[in-house]
Amino acid sequence: MRKERLYGVVIPTITPMNEDGSIDEQSLKDYTEYLIKTGVNCLYPNGTNGESLLLSKEEREQVASVMVETNNHRLPIFIQCGSMTTEETISHGKHAVEIGADGIGVMSPAFFPMDDQSLLEYYSAIIESLPSDYPVYLYNIPGCTANDVKPEVLNQLMAKYDNLVGIKYSNSDLIRVENYLECPKRKPDLLIGCDSLFLQCLTSGGVGTVTGPGAIFHKKFNRLYQQFSHGDLEGAIKTQQEIVKIDRQLEGIPGIPALKAMLKMRGVIKNDTCRAPLRKLTSVEYKTVEAVLEAYDREEN
Repeated sequence: MRKERLYGVVIPTITPMNEDGSIDEQSLKDYTEYLIKTGVNCLYPNGTNGESLLLSKEEREQVASVMVETNNHRLPIFIQCGSMTTEETISHGKHAVEIGADGIGVMSPAFFPMDDQSLLEYYSAIIESLPSDYPVYLYNIPGCTANDVKPEVLNQLMAKYDNLVGIKYSNSDLIRVENYLECPKRKPDLLIGCDSLFLQCLTSGGVGTVTGPGAIFHKKFNRLYQQFSHGDLEGAIKTQQEIVKIDRQLEGIPGIPALKAMLKMRGVIKNDTCRAPLRKLTSVEYKTVEAVLEAYDREEN
């Protein structure tokens, strides 16, 4: 089994775009270098924050290739490969292997309702198309896909495939987190996709968080993970409360446009363009985000 895993503070990366909506490769390279310097633990391109389902197959491969090459093995990098068809998902997985990514994540199918058997067949087809030692994570975000990967599905797949190493769960149900971690075959590496539950996930036995805002507010996320790892639970609780405060301040503002706006404010990317029908922030939203960023800088510098 290959050694790299997702852990700690994992950044689901955005996809920088030019004003015309095409991929901005130079900003993508600059953004990758920026993330490496922040001290976060892992990179996760082509997920939700990467607008992956709004990109063509060729664009997703472009993003994956540029980031893997720029990263050059400095951080573990796992490519999210879930697409609208099994065939395209398999193609993205094979591409991730070819370009030297450390592993992949696979989002459950979206929009069309799938029962447990359908999900088992979907994930089995993808895993079996890859080298038997190539790490795979399931990605369950039922609020967006409308298809929930239940613990029973994870358990069956973990029992069958040794290279299925964990799951990213983007929801706030801590009972589900506990249920995932009770997998009888072997304990999965579980990552939470809810910033306000980062510490709760760790204390339950999870291994990290997949956080878009962690690209901006990385000092707080990194500090929480380090505090927990070193046994400073009191300090970690305080830091988690600070993260929750930011989460509440940004509530109601579109997440991907907000991330791009803040990265543009930081001078990391040139434009805050999103792929239509996603939009840029309004002037009011922009001022709110700017104020949150300024407050963060005062606290951390």
